[in-house]
Amino acid sequence: MVIITDNTNRIDKNRFYYACSLYSETKSGEKARSIGTLGEKSLHAVLKWYYEPDGSRHEIPVGDYVADIVGEDGVIEIQTRNFSRLKPKLAGLLALCRVTVVHPVIVSKRVISIEGATGEVTSARKSPRHGSLYTEMRELYTLRSLLTSDNLTLRFPMLTADEYRTFGVKTSRRKKQRTRRGEYVSDIIPTDIIDEIVLGKPSDYSAFIPEGLPGEFCAAEFALAAKTDPSNARMAIRLLVTMGLAHPVGKKGNRIIYALTPQA
Repeated sequence: MVIITDNTNRIDKNRFYYACSLYSETKSGEKARSIGTLGEKSLHAVLKWYYEPDGSRHEIPVGDYVADIVGEDGVIEIQTRNFSRLKPKLAGLLALCRVTVVHPVIVSKRVISIEGATGEVTSARKSPRHGSLYTEMRELYTLRSLLTSDNLTLRFPMLTADEYRTFGVKTSRRKKQRTRRGEYVSDIIPTDIIDEIVLGKPSDYSAFIPEGLPGEFCAAEFALAAKTDPSNARMAIRLLVTMGLAHPVGKKGNRIIYALTPQA
């Protein structure tokens, strides 16, 4: 993936650490007992304070909606999970003003297991899973009909985090929110910001073009270069076509062959 490595003008670590400090606790047990008691989860709250330190600009009515942030550059919506829930609201806001959607990508995390009855931390381990822009492809693809709007910007802060999982208690959460170990994710506490990928104009979507991609390629070759699965690769290619960065050039058997579109 082609990512600009000089992120000096895109992230502010000091401001991020300050936002994190608002939700930090001195003891893991205290944090464990407080998890899930607030209406707003920590990941969402930290990002809201990071992107707008002025709390008077939070939760502002705009038309028929309540925006997470309203500032000089329009509305900022923090979406930590499902984009499909955001889509109707986003379409309505885009008709009124500029909108920036912030969606965090957890590139590395530590999983902390907590016994629900006592709040005791029973284990802390590093997760083998690593997020990337491609792991968010399914969510991004949900918004494909809105991505060409001149009023829309997407920001993907690349974060490290501690993921707290609780077990041994009953919960009304849907089964899909449970893990194989019978735990459920109580909270995600961001610990650092590594980078940020910004998608605004069509050329920004070149961030999806992996290094080493052949001049002409199919979805399987794209998946290999991007180190992602074929489903994500197909969605990434369709987005590149939508943004005018790639185009189909023919077929080999059942495979559609694409090439990158030269940019002026």
